[in-house]
Amino acid sequence: MNDADQPPPAPDSDSERRLAEVIAGHFVGARVTEADGARIVELGEGLPVIECRIDTQQDHPPYGVFVFLSIRGGALGEAGALVTASGYGPSPEHALTLAGCNWACAFGPVLLTGIGRPELINTEDPDVELFETTLDGRRHLFAVGHLDRWSDSAQAAGAERQRLGGTSALTRAVLTSGTIPSTRSDRVIALGCFLACGRATSTEVKLGTADWPAAAEVLKRLAPPPDESAGLHMLREWAVLAPLEPAPELTREGLQRTLDLLRACGADPDSEAGWCGARHHGMRLAEPGPANAALPADMNRFLTRIAARGAGPGYGLDPRPIDGRWWHLADAGCGAEWALDLADGAVWLDSRACDDGFARVAPDFTAWYEAWLDNAIHGGGPFARWDHRADAAYQGLARAVHENGADALPRTMTRVRIHSSEGEPLGPCHACERTYARFGVAPEAFTTAPSPGTAPS
Repeated sequence: MNDADQPPPAPDSDSERRLAEVIAGHFVGARVTEADGARIVELGEGLPVIECRIDTQQDHPPYGVFVFLSIRGGALGEAGALVTASGYGPSPEHALTLAGCNWACAFGPVLLTGIGRPELINTEDPDVELFETTLDGRRHLFAVGHLDRWSDSAQAAGAERQRLGGTSALTRAVLTSGTIPSTRSDRVIALGCFLACGRATSTEVKLGTADWPAAAEVLKRLAPPPDESAGLHMLREWAVLAPLEPAPELTREGLQRTLDLLRACGADPDSEAGWCGARHHGMRLAEPGPANAALPADMNRFLTRIAARGAGPGYGLDPRPIDGRWWHLADAGCGAEWALDLADGAVWLDSRACDDGFARVAPDFTAWYEAWLDNAIHGGGPFARWDHRADAAYQGLARAVHENGADALPRTMTRVRIHSSEGEPLGPCHACERTYARFGVAPEAFTTAPSPGTAPS
């Protein structure tokens, strides 16, 4: 095996600190800290933080580095955004510096403008385009920037840009395609668009941290047919979407449209549509039903105008009385459930069967349901939050790893059964199923989970 066949060296902490320092230098008052072994750029109190990680490095000429940046907190919320950057140069240090500068110079000003803090920009001649547009009946302000690379010439890449419609052409094409939904909260959300065209074609669209395949197909249709004699033009845009007005009231038609868009992301086990719970209700609303005088007005409005059952948190909306004070709303998996307190209309997550938890998670039904919807759109991962390591499903996985090793899991974990203390079959929670998926265990292994498409209608 020659040197070129060797795997690239693991990034060292000094390199990641240097990357973070380069990025921090583009923001007024930013500082670099460390948390759980990761290098973090803190932009300021109440502002997002940027976690900097080096994914791969090419340790021979031309030197190159590929980095992941996780931006979260502040106006972006905990789900945040996941972005990538790369750099190439005559030395590893030059490549690393260029990777950090490439992102921070082009998109750091977009981030600060989008969250309303442009005075913190520390980049010379920042290039940020601002425009307003309406998405799902809600006005948004878009801050967008671009960063292009090419294998032939800047002139050829520029000509391709002009053919597409300018520096925000990818973002505008996605926004007008109907493949991106509006969120419900006042948080901003990031939209990243990438199109490589010329001798080959590839596309990517990320909304928050999630991949949006339907939107990526929109960009693919913009590309000319591949031409092996042409150069490669890599066009990237990154935008921050800030709502300018409250979200309109949910409607059955509008909600189902958003659910349909989310269903298209179901190939990713991290996505809301990519686990047993969502497959059970199919991201489809059941028919509306009658009102119930015992329930709060906002919940009755949803049940009578939008849907009485079907798509929703966990294994889907399935309201029924528990006792004189509590109503069951939905199963979260692994024996946990959401329940509504009739005393004040608040929603609680009852995970006592898992980690002895019982926590108030929303002030009312609407806030709970819309928080689930927003989490799904942002790509926030499992909506139900408790220490899933206490779950029986997780404990079973841990034992199997200890006994047979992680590599054996896809062969040995073929039938996973979860039961309540009363012996009733249960499906996994999203966090447990996602953990199994990362070890190569297929969702079909959960033999006690409800069958896909069998939610009550």
